[in-house]
Amino acid sequence: NGDNEKKENLEIKVVEESMDVMQGKLVLGLDILNINEEEKYAVSIYNIILGGSANSKLFQNVREKASLAYTAGSYLRQKNNILIRCGIEIQNYQKAVEIIKQQLKDMEEEKFNEDDINNAKNIIISTVDGIEDSQDSEISYYFSQELTSNFVSIKDYIKNINKVTKENVVTIAKKIKINTIYFLKNN
Repeated sequence: NGDNEKKENLEIKVVEESMDVMQGKLVLGLDILNINEEEKYAVSIYNIILGGSANSKLFQNVREKASLAYTAGSYLRQKNNILIRCGIEIQNYQKAVEIIKQQLKDMEEEKFNEDDINNAKNIIISTVDGIEDSQDSEISYYFSQELTSNFVSIKDYIKNINKVTKENVVTIAKKIKINTIYFLKNN
């Protein structure tokens, strides 16, 4: 539809604010364009590989290898929005944004493997399995919302997660666009 066509050509909105902070907060808002109900399972897996675990691309490349961030991760907001959040040294802003963009590109270019997919599936399945026991974590909350809003049983949810292939995840990667870059720095 016409709206999404236009959206792809929009500039990324960059918002900078200053406060008396010790470390910078960098947040990238990602839109996932033209997503259907079936694809939300692949979105969950994409998000875990991108930034949803300690093995994720963001954690490994922005925090561990480049030492640019104190924290680096991504979070699903709705089925068509992902937030990337990093706590960084203020002078690392440009470099951090560059490396984050590279991770998004790597996902599009299939620079992840079956192990990444299987690890992501395991994380999601153990989280979904544990929903009855714990409501405290952000990720549990997201999946429980997901289950109740669509009336999917835990069993069916897991079945759908297990069906996701690498191709499905790459399809999602190609639908991702950065909408906003927000940076909170000190005065």
